Amino acid sequence: MLGRFFSGAILTLDEIIRIAPVVSTGAIVASALVAASVFWYTRRANLRRATLDMVMKTFLDDEGQKKYRKFKEIVKKSQNSEDSFCLSSLKDLTEENAEDRATVLFQLNSYELVALGIRRGIFDEMFYKLWFHGQFTKDYDGVRKLIDSIQTDRPSMYCEFKYLNDRWVRSKHPIASPSRFRQAWWALTGQRNRLDSAFRSIDFSTGAPVIRPGG
Repeated sequence: MLGRFFSGAILTLDEIIRIAPVVSTGAIVASALVAASVFWYTRRANLRRATLDMVMKTFLDDEGQKKYRKFKEIVKKSQNSEDSFCLSSLKDLTEENAEDRATVLFQLNSYELVALGIRRGIFDEMFYKLWFHGQFTKDYDGVRKLIDSIQTDRPSMYCEFKYLNDRWVRSKHPIASPSRFRQAWWALTGQRNRLDSAFRSIDFSTGAPVIRPGG
């Protein structure tokens, strides 16, 4: 009967009455699928918009760039073996370290907010990861000792930053460090440029991705 209905055949009134519930159920299911698809697409678009707005305001505007450059200068200073400055000295506020401490904590708080937003589904993780994976993990490594020192007294401080960093170090960048399945697909489809680029980004002595300046 349904075959006749979909073929466009003329049905009797009794046949129409019998198949009406089936057609109605199908229409409801189809409507639900369309609504779910629209909801999913809209949610993804909103997540990306929220992520982009956050990135633009926190990292890419003039003030954000100025603060980030200052943050990097402080971290670089602490990594200089000829300089006695230690980043862990910023754990407690003093009159001498107030400005540097505020700069570093501002950046840590920004990363903590990003990590929390990603974990709670407010920001789009893959969108942000593709853009900032290298910077995020490299910056965490630069302030690791300070965070460890802070967490000695307050374990919850920057726990989201640490959680996301540890997860990203394990999962790596999806393009710079693709999975074996992705590499196999690139090989099978002749995408040699992507495959060569992925190999150049891996340190085969350790299996870890090679981190380059700005990466």
